[in-house]
Amino acid sequence: MNISPKQLRLFLALSESLNFSKTAEQLFISQPSLSKAIQELEEELGLTLFERTTRSVRLTPSGARMAVVARSVLGEFEAGLKRFQSSAEREAAQLSIAAWPSLAHVVLPAVCAALERQTPTPQITLHDCANSACLQRLLNHQADFALASVAPSHPDLQYEELLRDRFVLLAGGKWRKQVRPQMRLDELLALPLITLTDASTAMRYMSAAYLQRGIEYRPKMQVDQVATVAGLVKKEVGVAVLPYLGVMPILGMAGIQTSEIVDGPLRSVGIVTRRLGHPSAVAQTAMDLVRSVSAELMGKYPGWLLPPSSRKR
Repeated sequence: MNISPKQLRLFLALSESLNFSKTAEQLFISQPSLSKAIQELEEELGLTLFERTTRSVRLTPSGARMAVVARSVLGEFEAGLKRFQSSAEREAAQLSIAAWPSLAHVVLPAVCAALERQTPTPQITLHDCANSACLQRLLNHQADFALASVAPSHPDLQYEELLRDRFVLLAGGKWRKQVRPQMRLDELLALPLITLTDASTAMRYMSAAYLQRGIEYRPKMQVDQVATVAGLVKKEVGVAVLPYLGVMPILGMAGIQTSEIVDGPLRSVGIVTRRLGHPSAVAQTAMDLVRSVSAELMGKYPGWLLPPSSRKR
């Protein structure tokens, strides 16, 4: 049965006024259009809903009974529309971001705080995970966008570089005497280096930097979490090699010295999105805020965080 809510509304309006010209005027349609809509409804139902004479219009007994049903159907339809609209509003407020932990810690708190001020009741999910896991969540539509490093080669993803991140050396206790404010990659080889595991972009960048020199990068220890690195440095187990954004959460630790690796690699940091589709309004706002926060960080730490490369990715 092909009956629209509009036809039911026209039928109910006419059933109350019993006047074609008055109903057409109230509903801002022409009288012939109203007559045609009622005729098509009667044909679809196989019922005569109105008795028409040159002087009057009145409901048939079937029309009176169908008017009761039509009111119920329209009431349920409008209630369903309200539920549908409410669900759409909740869905529009959903935001899911995938980011590796150091970015989640340094960039996203400011982004989330600004979203709370700008967007009505956002529902935010943050996935702080490894770079590859961030990209996979994006491909699986489990995230609206990702904050990641290394431009992905996947054809369904695109990368916008936001900044470049210098690598630094963290030393504490007895190891502070072994390092200077500026160090070179060759000088690090004599130190007990601590870094993140092979799954991290930090390890990939450092391995590539040494490989260009024909050297295999073999740190003393590899761990998953920056907090563990901090504990090991504090206990003088070794010296940490990490990107600056990665060490920002632990820079305030007493007795820790930060040194620049002058010829170290620069880690790319950026936004990854899917090539197809369009981000939601809240996701677009969040990405704009990420760009703004990244620019503020570059202004605050110009020696450690550098502008994007001019080379397209």
